[in-house]
Amino acid sequence: MSSPEVRRLFLALWPNTAVRRALVDVQGRFPPGIGRAVDADNLHITLVYLGSTPAERQACIEEALAGLAVADFTLQLDQLGYWRKPQVLWAGSDGAPTALISLVDGMSKAAAQCGCHLDARPFRPHLTLFRKVRKPLRDLPVMSPILWEADDFALVESITAASGVCYKVLKTWALIPGAAGSASQ
Repeated sequence: MSSPEVRRLFLALWPNTAVRRALVDVQGRFPPGIGRAVDADNLHITLVYLGSTPAERQACIEEALAGLAVADFTLQLDQLGYWRKPQVLWAGSDGAPTALISLVDGMSKAAAQCGCHLDARPFRPHLTLFRKVRKPLRDLPVMSPILWEADDFALVESITAASGVCYKVLKTWALIPGAAGSASQ
């Protein structure tokens, strides 16, 4: 008897080309050897980590997310930070737009209803730029703000290969248009 297909999944904001380029430019401002830069194709913001997910649970999550109605929004990435224990250098936001918090809350409820066990830590929007940063970083450069017009979100699979981890977008859902152009955050 074979076991059902299980995938490592998460829900994310997936940057468009302009945001991705801006993030790669930020990475380029750091000296070589600071750490392992996240590949441009893997840059994203994890919204909800689903973990090892059987096909039946994935189908439940996809169905629940199809009914999620949240407005699009603008996320301003305006700060850099360093977390010592995971050795991660990140770009993030001082504050999250209300629509982003609503999106994460709706996703979390949908995933929990489908049987996912979620991380209890509060959501903090950030995007990993470098991993394995071993030097303590005291003086990070000032980051010019990057405006991310978020108009959709994605279900992503994390695939481990001999060459490293890569992420594959499996499905996207549109956010309700109209809010991203507003100044409310």
